[in-house]
Amino acid sequence: MNQNNYCVIMAGGIGSRFWPQSRVQRPKQFIDFFGMGRSLLRQTYERFVRIVPLENIIVSTHSDYSDFVREQLPELPPEQILREPAHRGTAPSMAFAAYHIRTLNPNANIVMAPSDQLILDEGKFAADMLRALDYVSERDSLVTVGIRPTHPETRYGYIQAGEDASGGFTKIKTFTEKPEYDFARLFVESGEFFWNTGLFVWNVNTIIHTMMQMLPDMAERLDAIFRQEPDRDKRRSALYDCYESFPNISVDYAVIERAPNVHMQIGTFGWADLGRWDDVYRYSSKDMEGNVVQGGRVEFYNCRNNLVSAADNKLIILQDLEGYLVNDTKDVLVICKKDEDDDFKKFRNNVLLKHGEGFM
Repeated sequence: MNQNNYCVIMAGGIGSRFWPQSRVQRPKQFIDFFGMGRSLLRQTYERFVRIVPLENIIVSTHSDYSDFVREQLPELPPEQILREPAHRGTAPSMAFAAYHIRTLNPNANIVMAPSDQLILDEGKFAADMLRALDYVSERDSLVTVGIRPTHPETRYGYIQAGEDASGGFTKIKTFTEKPEYDFARLFVESGEFFWNTGLFVWNVNTIIHTMMQMLPDMAERLDAIFRQEPDRDKRRSALYDCYESFPNISVDYAVIERAPNVHMQIGTFGWADLGRWDDVYRYSSKDMEGNVVQGGRVEFYNCRNNLVSAADNKLIILQDLEGYLVNDTKDVLVICKKDEDDDFKKFRNNVLLKHGEGFM
């Protein structure tokens, strides 16, 4: 394996769309949604340990979740866990990781990977990631990975491909965030647009130089900390003192959609972003009536296309339900249409308003 190749797994999100199973104290990346005995974080780690050396895998997470990371990835040394003191978006997280990795290897090439994605062809994914790491090692380019869409999807961002560059990498014309359905349909039909996966690949010096141009105040502060504090504990203390002052912004808005040196790699692997319960249903094994059961014992009577999630010792009897989510936890029971994302957000917000944070 190439010792200059690194992976940063981003595992600091809250995962509110998977409430009540995903909680503030144990969010979705630490949950096994498919009954595989492996959480989303564990699956992501195992995917990348085949691509980059174990010692070059970094997990970036909120400080509250570092114990979960150590529990689920016991082979990962504690020094390979970057603990963020506050939720400030992916731009500060990625900048923090880049400066940290530069102290370890000034020639590092880095894949930034969300911890909540489903990859359907692991072999093609590995080949694409290695190709992208080689690409950025030779060019001052930031690479975002796009997937050719299979259907109009309004929950994903889209990238419009420009002129060809080389080897499956293209320049970019436009970015569009979560379009209305009619626009998404036109995007798919045109053949020019790709789903934005949120996978990024770059050389450590390229991203730091670009951050200096796009977010100079934050980058200069990080640069000073990492140059002046050779001791990691002192660096962490200095970082914690200023981290909450960093802008709460995604790397997409702050860098990828503004920088002049961004290219898109056309990914060849199957991909899905696990953003809501309907995604879990779509990629789970189903019975003859299209029902999915995750835990518990369920007796169905005239039920179709439902997703049921419960504790293993729970018996559930359902009648005349179609297209529903039944999610039973120790203190919250939710029964609702599984694909009504706006309603689900309303439920969660109303619970927070009326009953407080104890159920979050």
